[in-house]
Amino acid sequence: MSEPFALPPCDPGGPDAAAIAASIEGWVTSPAMVDLVGHFGGEVPDGPMETVLERLAEFSKVWDFRAGVKERFDTERIDFGPELDPWVRERIRALGLGGRAHPRYDTYDHVVVLGGGIRVSLGRSDYTARLFAGGLSARTLAGLGSLRWRDDREHREGLRLGLGPIETEADMMAESLRRFFELTPEPVALRRGEDWWHRRWAGPGAAEVHVLAAASTRPPLRANTADTLIGWAEHIGAPAPTDRVLLVTNDPYVRHQHCDAVRLLGDRYGCGIETVGFDELAMQAWGRPLSTTELLQEVRSSLLSMRNLHDHFAVAR
Repeated sequence: MSEPFALPPCDPGGPDAAAIAASIEGWVTSPAMVDLVGHFGGEVPDGPMETVLERLAEFSKVWDFRAGVKERFDTERIDFGPELDPWVRERIRALGLGGRAHPRYDTYDHVVVLGGGIRVSLGRSDYTARLFAGGLSARTLAGLGSLRWRDDREHREGLRLGLGPIETEADMMAESLRRFFELTPEPVALRRGEDWWHRRWAGPGAAEVHVLAAASTRPPLRANTADTLIGWAEHIGAPAPTDRVLLVTNDPYVRHQHCDAVRLLGDRYGCGIETVGFDELAMQAWGRPLSTTELLQEVRSSLLSMRNLHDHFAVAR
């Protein structure tokens, strides 16, 4: 298979819509996508890219192993066997869901750590702290999360890992950043709304450290990545057109989270967006290896986010 596809660029001043459209078209019509879709009984159609993306988004329900609403850790796991499994995973790798592992620059205006479950929050916070220890600097560092109530599994895991009280996904992020950036137990400032809260610390390596529990736009469902990005801009501070924003996540979530950020932040505020993520091998230190169905689920997520990004610029034109 060919090398993984590069992510659509977004430098300060706003995204290049033509370059993004070309990148999306190359991705959805690539041999790896054609092979994957074909194996699962579909085809990548010809026609205008809007139509191609819509039809592929509909087809990708075959990869929805979360039944639309489940959390990622509840994704259905299917054994594809010793021959098919590596074939599928090779094509997923070629689609480049992981992106870059290291930032292009040493200095950013804002570093944003995307949230998730307890091990995801720990892994991403650990990775971010190692980037700062290696020379990365920023004016602000923010960890994002939701008010999703932690379940019993996460509660037990938090106790086992020696973490403090963790009631919500955002609390998991706060505890993770406190651990790896040696923050004080209590924040220096706290703001709270009806369905969100924002805590701020003075921290090493950045002028300010923030944690946001973002409001959901789809209650009773928890806030998703898009909600947390919008909440970050509204409650912590909108980025300027000259700003560089670095998002930190992990493979295989880089591509779809980057596309959401370009659409919601890069185009709206004109800021630069770069997204990095450590690979699956490194993540195994914080949890189990991802199954092939979990990776296919993220192919679907990437496809939906790229469709949204493409449609966003089509409407803007």
